[in-house]
Amino acid sequence: MPRSHAARPNLADVPRPALILGFLGLIPFVAGAAGAWVLEAGQAGLAIPLQFFYASAVLSFLGAVHWGLAIGDFGPEPNGTSWGRLGWSVIPALAGWLLTALEFEPVTMGTALTIAFPIVLVADIVATRRGLAPDWYPALRIPLTVIATLALAASTLRFVFPPGA
Repeated sequence: MPRSHAARPNLADVPRPALILGFLGLIPFVAGAAGAWVLEAGQAGLAIPLQFFYASAVLSFLGAVHWGLAIGDFGPEPNGTSWGRLGWSVIPALAGWLLTALEFEPVTMGTALTIAFPIVLVADIVATRRGLAPDWYPALRIPLTVIATLALAASTLRFVFPPGA
């Protein structure tokens, strides 16, 4: 059943462990973006793929959140019986895996990851509005997604506009 949105949760409503661990999880995103622009080309060439691989792993995690909510009986369907919820939960993992396994060139991979995170965020917001995720979840996901997406975009732009070119 959809939820009322009279009082939208904010970061103060997010459970402290989720808040702290969520923001700590941004370190590889921000470090990768900083490394992309601060390090010499050879070192940046290592920092950026590490950031992209981490982003692929995080996509898997974001999908797994929905799997856990579905099998944990969060929402209207009985434990793990929703094809839609469980089906969606594997899509981010498959997307991240494909991007990594197919070894796309950096601009393509970075662009795809930069687009994937906001798409997953929209799905998370929709799920929350439908009562399928905790009310506070978007309050956490929005700032994390904005920072991760900007970091991925910054790293991708390193290949589009190389320093000194």
